[in-house]
Amino acid sequence: MLLDGTPVEHHPEFGFKVKREDLACLQPGPQFSKTRGVFAHIEKKVAEGFKVFGALDTYHSQAGHAVARACQLLGVACVTYYPEYKHEPGHRPPQAKAVFLGSKLVGLPAGMSAVLYHQAKKKLRDAFGDEAYMMPNALKLDESVEETAKEVAGECLDADLVIIPISSATIAAGVIAGFRAAERSPQFVLHLGYSRSHEAILAYLAKKLNLTIGQLPTIHLVDEKYNYKDKARGEGEPPFPCSPYYDLKAFRWWMREGRERFAAFNNVLLWNIG
Repeated sequence: MLLDGTPVEHHPEFGFKVKREDLACLQPGPQFSKTRGVFAHIEKKVAEGFKVFGALDTYHSQAGHAVARACQLLGVACVTYYPEYKHEPGHRPPQAKAVFLGSKLVGLPAGMSAVLYHQAKKKLRDAFGDEAYMMPNALKLDESVEETAKEVAGECLDADLVIIPISSATIAAGVIAGFRAAERSPQFVLHLGYSRSHEAILAYLAKKLNLTIGQLPTIHLVDEKYNYKDKARGEGEPPFPCSPYYDLKAFRWWMREGRERFAAFNNVLLWNIG
């Protein structure tokens, strides 16, 4: 399911190298690096005796797809819960991919993610009892931090500036952890896929890394005031797959203004999460 040691490609025309973590998960799984932690987490829970796994998809989430693939390989059942929007009836492509991999779909009236998550968790427990396990909301998994950290090796370690598109910032925590383990200290640009509290992001990173906020490395938060459902604005397409909700936003920001802003850095790495 997973490819360890994804390649680093050189793109001098863009002024960076790119870590191709979009290749972390092999087809028919999603091009989504967080799948590393998903598989590791579910494997542990299967060993504990759980036989049914629930996942909550949000508007453009790949969680259900990733969980369904892991469940298929590990021989356990999967249920994907998803929001049903009045103006967009039916399910979205990621849910179709989960169904293809054997997951059952359960629609929920669209609402706040936290509310949907608790509804889904209750439905899963009511339907399957003690054999059921609901995956954490937004897949905020320690295993994603641990597995991502292992990918910080080789050419990655030469970077003096690392650009990471973020949602929950779980992958960013893993990247930072990997550099810390190697005793390297680049600066980090975290590009927000959607606008939210900067203080909460830093607090989450500190918690995942067992640090205080003051102990975090130098982090530049780039917030272009995107809403959650917004796709990348502007123009320009890189020659590698990019999520229009995350990586592509970071790429276009870099080409539009980031490259000039951080011109003093000679070895830039874009962590393409997929």
